[in-house]
Amino acid sequence: MADLFGITGKIARVDLTTETVTVIEPAEEIYRKYLGGSAMGAYFLFKEGIFDPKLDPLGPDNLLQFMIGPVTGAAPNARITLVTKSPYNIFCASTCGGHFGSELKYAGWDGIQVVGKASKPVYLAVMDDTIEIRDASHVWGKGVEEAELILKSEVLAELESREGMIRDADLNPEWAALRPPKRLGMHAKRLAHVMAIGPGGENQVWYSCVVTEGARAAGRWGAGAVMGSKNLKAVVVRGTKGHKLADKKTFLALVSGIQKSERGDYFWRSYGTAGIGANSAYVEDAFPIRNWQWCSWADPHVKAITGPFMDQTSFVRKVSCYGCNLHCLYPVEVTSSDPLMDGTMSDMPDWEAMGMVGGNLGYMEMDGVDPDKPFTGSVKDQAEHLAKLQYTTFIHDDNSLDFIEGGANIALLMELVQRGFIDSGDLDGIDLQWGDVHAVDELVKKICARDGIGDKLAQGTYETARYFAELKGKPEIMNYSMTAHHYGQPAHDVRSPADKNAMEYVTVNRACAHTGGGTAGFKTGDWAAAIAGQNVSAAQNSLVHCQFPAGHWAGSRIDLIKAATGWSDFSDEDLQLVGAREYALSRLFEIHIRQLKDPKAEWDRQVPPRWFNDPLPTGSQKGAVAYEGKPDVLFNEALPAYWKERGWTEDKGVPTLDTLKKLGIDDVAGTVASEHL
Repeated sequence: MADLFGITGKIARVDLTTETVTVIEPAEEIYRKYLGGSAMGAYFLFKEGIFDPKLDPLGPDNLLQFMIGPVTGAAPNARITLVTKSPYNIFCASTCGGHFGSELKYAGWDGIQVVGKASKPVYLAVMDDTIEIRDASHVWGKGVEEAELILKSEVLAELESREGMIRDADLNPEWAALRPPKRLGMHAKRLAHVMAIGPGGENQVWYSCVVTEGARAAGRWGAGAVMGSKNLKAVVVRGTKGHKLADKKTFLALVSGIQKSERGDYFWRSYGTAGIGANSAYVEDAFPIRNWQWCSWADPHVKAITGPFMDQTSFVRKVSCYGCNLHCLYPVEVTSSDPLMDGTMSDMPDWEAMGMVGGNLGYMEMDGVDPDKPFTGSVKDQAEHLAKLQYTTFIHDDNSLDFIEGGANIALLMELVQRGFIDSGDLDGIDLQWGDVHAVDELVKKICARDGIGDKLAQGTYETARYFAELKGKPEIMNYSMTAHHYGQPAHDVRSPADKNAMEYVTVNRACAHTGGGTAGFKTGDWAAAIAGQNVSAAQNSLVHCQFPAGHWAGSRIDLIKAATGWSDFSDEDLQLVGAREYALSRLFEIHIRQLKDPKAEWDRQVPPRWFNDPLPTGSQKGAVAYEGKPDVLFNEALPAYWKERGWTEDKGVPTLDTLKKLGIDDVAGTVASEHL
């Protein structure tokens, strides 16, 4: 095989049932066509037959993939993408920051694929070329933070496990007393990186995620539940091989330019996504409050939502990924008069948590005061509200739960209690009221354990609404499920013309994803521009790199790919094709596994009624509804026009055989498409 650059040409296939590890070596052509990450993961879902409607997402035959791309490890802003068939029976391609993806490349792999089911809890120990399936009974049942600390100490490179280079004779008695125990060498330098699940994943809560570094999560669509269904607690990777580049000098010069640009990004370097809250609430009118009943407070003094207030109250330090000059994660120490929360170490939280397990749960107002009334509390009260938000973020992270879907699920229940549809008797005695962090804590524990009512709630927001609608004989309960395509809406509203456009959530290739791209094009009705934005976003998840600093990459992305791989003729058009392939495959995947006869009616129109029926009650966009209150225009005019622009059928949104051929994926998806055309 010719020398490969940027890629290793190797993907590990681990079968937990047979306890075997094999190596897949995709042709370089496959890498050029899909790059890696989400697009290549989608390719393997088709290649391995995971699109079969009969295949149980939580059964041993499902394929769980940890995928990276050609610039992961050498470029800044590295991520990893987890690709699988979601417990929700949808396409899952969930990205995560941190160091794990880079470490996987340093170990000599472009990905790890896991099939089968272990007979007992296990974890994968990856040390360069060696992959071992090890017993995980000692960490099963533990939260992700504790499990990660333990497992990092069990996968060590030779440098970390050998005798120290300093002789005992070189140390005076005082220094000798501080020396680590023998055979631990660097001791505190636990350089392995871990992706793990907590109790939520172990017990297959549908919206469980996979977490690294305590708070960085591949958060959406339930990869953690798939991992738990395989009895896989964690993957631990230690790599020492580095990253082979075709043109190292050019690559590093491009990286230097990206880092220089990032250094001037005051917004991200100051507060990360924690800086979004005030703008969302008071400019965009798009902050989720009490299950989206409000999107703005009457009083701008709800300071717990601002980056500076969080910084002064609780930030400990700034943390970034390899080579990144931005700061998206801030460890915090929760300060509260409430012993449940006080002293908890959590993360900042980021914007989605601020919205979904903050404002959406009614944490920001005083008891008995609605959001459209003046704030009556003190600065101390605001700090206590922030503590609730940070603590609830922590319990979701540590139990490996998606706090977007989790916040949507709990907020739905709170509104059902508010409106008298259910009461504490329906929730195993838990009196779930707006702003009650103790009730939330108790409910999350029941969900993670799938105990009592928690077993029903563990299937997520849409299924929770459907359960109570049937139990109570009240179909109108479904109106309060803030889900699009059966998954929780993130902390961005589509009623406000200053925020998201409804077409984004309707067309994005991962159910209700808030990072799908194409925002400007959707707002102007320029479908070509919108599609181009979506394709680039999907391609970013295939490279794999973070979308937050994407603007700093814009002029360098193609040149980075060329310098990393040596593909001198790789172009912007090739990048667009990567995204277009992923969109076509993911669309076919969901149509086929759900066996949709009329995708528009059965799937595309599955959005919250609140979008069109409940105008924004306060704020700068008061009175606004989604798509100017014209859902028929959205679904019967705009959506078919969008599908036509993609080369899909205008009646069902099925990629045509001609389009699949132009994309070069008719060999893997043509048969499936033919069944639905």
